[in-house]
Amino acid sequence: MMKSRGRRLTIAALVLAVLAYAGYAAFFYTVQRQLLFPLAGAPHPSSAALAAPARWVELPVSYGRARCAFLPATTAMAPAPALLFFHGNGETADQHLNAFDALRARGLHVLLVELPGYAGADGAPGFDSLVEASTAAYDWLAQQGEVDAARIVALGRSIGGAPAAELTRHRALAALMLLSTFASTADLANDRFLPSWLVRDRFDTAARIAAFPHAVLLMHGDRDTLIAPAHARRMAAASPRTQLYREACRHNDCAYFSRDFTRLIGGFLRAQGVLPAGGP
Repeated sequence: MMKSRGRRLTIAALVLAVLAYAGYAAFFYTVQRQLLFPLAGAPHPSSAALAAPARWVELPVSYGRARCAFLPATTAMAPAPALLFFHGNGETADQHLNAFDALRARGLHVLLVELPGYAGADGAPGFDSLVEASTAAYDWLAQQGEVDAARIVALGRSIGGAPAAELTRHRALAALMLLSTFASTADLANDRFLPSWLVRDRFDTAARIAAFPHAVLLMHGDRDTLIAPAHARRMAAASPRTQLYREACRHNDCAYFSRDFTRLIGGFLRAQGVLPAGGP
């Protein structure tokens, strides 16, 4: 009798555990885009005014207008190389208007790409809208007379690394740089004990790196608890053309855009022939 009661309790506990996990999985499936893109649709102050020749750019896409900020190189002879930047999910493009001043002074044009649904940009963030925004941004940049289309590179931070890497499938990039980025959204789900088939936006950054024929620069914090360092190691192992720099930081306190960061990025781009040799 005691054994029968214990068996019933065990079965009841297992049923409760299954129901709890099913509820957890259902909750994740429902809110995953809110978790990935927390600022989508949030009110945002008017964008900062830009002094010419810098300017805000709106590009036609299927869901309305993609939005970017074009920051020309401050010292360059046309045509010059250019960088597409995709920010993280807790940021907006106008928070990075001065982040690339040192690289612009070294002859690099910069185009900050706003995420769909962020800071007044049309649409809603997701795989398709991010791919469309990134390709529209690349195409606009490549058509500018002051830009050398053969020397366009992409840089993505955190979730911004996903569209940056995905862009390599659709357009010719000269190099790719990723800061604190995940190997895939499927891996992110697995990190949280969830099956990959629940993922709606199937970014596979490691696969894009494996197929990319040019150099990739990775930077990642050794104490990152949001996107574990294992993601960076997996991406680094995906291609012999990948360089991994490990930082003593978490996810949001790495010294990106500092003087040392600028020196590292500059050296990497010179080694790829994007920036001219001999610069600081």
